[in-house]
Amino acid sequence: MLAKTIEHVIKVNIKGKDYLYQFQNAWDPIKQRSYSKHRITLGRLIDGKVELGRKFLRDNPQYKDVELTFTDNKLCPVGIAEVSLPVAQIVLNRSEALNAGASYVLEQIAKQSGITKALKVVFPEHWKELLSLAIFLVIHPDATVSNYDVIAQNSLYPTAAIPSQRISEIFESIDYQPSVEQYLKLRLASNKALDKNSYWAFDTTSVSSFSQTIHKVTYGHNKEDPDMAMLKLALLIDEKTAEPLYYKVLDGSIADVVLLKNLFIQLAKLDAEDVNLVLDRGFCSEHNLQIMFRNHVGFVCGLRSELKIVEQTFKEVAGSLRLCLPAAFKNSVNCFCATREIQWYSNTRKYGAEQDKLFIHVYYSKEREADYVMNMTQLVESFKLRLKNGKVPNSPYFRQFFKRGKDDDGKVKYDFNVPAWAQFCQSCGFFFLGSDRISLPDEALNIYRQKDTVEKAFNNYKDRCGGRRLRCLQRALDGKVFVTYLALSLRLMLHKRMQDANIDPEQAPRLISELNALTVYKFAPEGQVTYLWHEIPKRYKELMQKLKIKIPAPIFVI
Repeated sequence: MLAKTIEHVIKVNIKGKDYLYQFQNAWDPIKQRSYSKHRITLGRLIDGKVELGRKFLRDNPQYKDVELTFTDNKLCPVGIAEVSLPVAQIVLNRSEALNAGASYVLEQIAKQSGITKALKVVFPEHWKELLSLAIFLVIHPDATVSNYDVIAQNSLYPTAAIPSQRISEIFESIDYQPSVEQYLKLRLASNKALDKNSYWAFDTTSVSSFSQTIHKVTYGHNKEDPDMAMLKLALLIDEKTAEPLYYKVLDGSIADVVLLKNLFIQLAKLDAEDVNLVLDRGFCSEHNLQIMFRNHVGFVCGLRSELKIVEQTFKEVAGSLRLCLPAAFKNSVNCFCATREIQWYSNTRKYGAEQDKLFIHVYYSKEREADYVMNMTQLVESFKLRLKNGKVPNSPYFRQFFKRGKDDDGKVKYDFNVPAWAQFCQSCGFFFLGSDRISLPDEALNIYRQKDTVEKAFNNYKDRCGGRRLRCLQRALDGKVFVTYLALSLRLMLHKRMQDANIDPEQAPRLISELNALTVYKFAPEGQVTYLWHEIPKRYKELMQKLKIKIPAPIFVI
């Protein structure tokens, strides 16, 4: 049956062509109001005549041979009593098209995860600016925040363009204590409410800086730029949600092994309970193990082979593991495993006698052994070649496998250290984990392998959130790092959603770029700013559904 009127129609001029759209409304019983639920493209308006589109005619064949006219803001079938709807005439041009797809997805992730709520509580005056800058850094990792006002003119962010001077003022207004600590406390509480048994991966990375005003920038063990000053960034990341729950900017000269005591002091301030940590060998020491036992912190930790308890366990199980008996093989981790439970004992004047249970897991992999031996063999050969050319390598491996001596003429010479090589081959292919709670070796290794989330987070922080070089004054340090931390949180949460949807997280840069091409048109009928989404292709709607992002309403008002 032919309808006498087509409701909720607007005429939109895009690049000189007139298009007609219909908006179907739905009733919201909670808010007691109607809202635009679905947009249908009717067709085009050419010289005052309506030319219906093929898709509309396929769904509504009753209009196939009907002539429609558009005059005086009314859309009417010819020969039918005039019952029509006023049509809003909106002229859109290129300058009013805003990139909005990527920012919309990231803003929804912030809202759904509770980040937006926490920002509103802690930073009520400029939470929109902080969220906008974080989204900006995710979408444009190679740009600096000083470019925000230029790019924001053609993009849709939670807030409009922010002048560079205003950005500096916002950064300088943020202090780690108490503002950032309050925010971290809220996020920790939210995380613990969701899952009380999750493990948190803790690690540090170096961030190079040219700044001469930041007090924490010093010379230390900078793996990326040995000749540059740096500071350290410590991150604590939930392995299940991938959200960084805690961060701290540290003096660049502090060694990893001395950081745990500081971490527990900070977590105590944040009311973090039932802590479970995943740590690599850089944090391994008898003192740190004792600190974790004393603070009742659950842990899965990489162990150094030179620890006495590890040496003893290795002697007990190495022979049987080298036999590669099928009973010792764990298919879920693809290696041979053995576990010993020991009693960790200490006696100090301050705390007295303390005794705790420790599981030492030993792993052996034939593939790991072959790779290590081959790689080290190639390295030794390169050392020999450099010695032949009169150059003495400056490498710890060179000092490990070559002995310095003198020849018959009293000249310095270097000989290959066969006993050192034999000792290396004896332990090659083995690695060790310690845990106070996880008694199964395959379970412990699976938890430990998730630690790469924090290592990937560092790469994201540096390469995809604009954090590789720190360029700011001391008074703006806390604010600059906090915004970059927010950007990292959004980025990692997006990665986690992609992973859950069976989408390769390495495709995130391409996905963000494609989403950023989705646009909205801005117009202001009767002075009220309104936004109209350009048609969103079906594959991007399906992508949003996979990422658990609500498909945006066709028309919205901010």
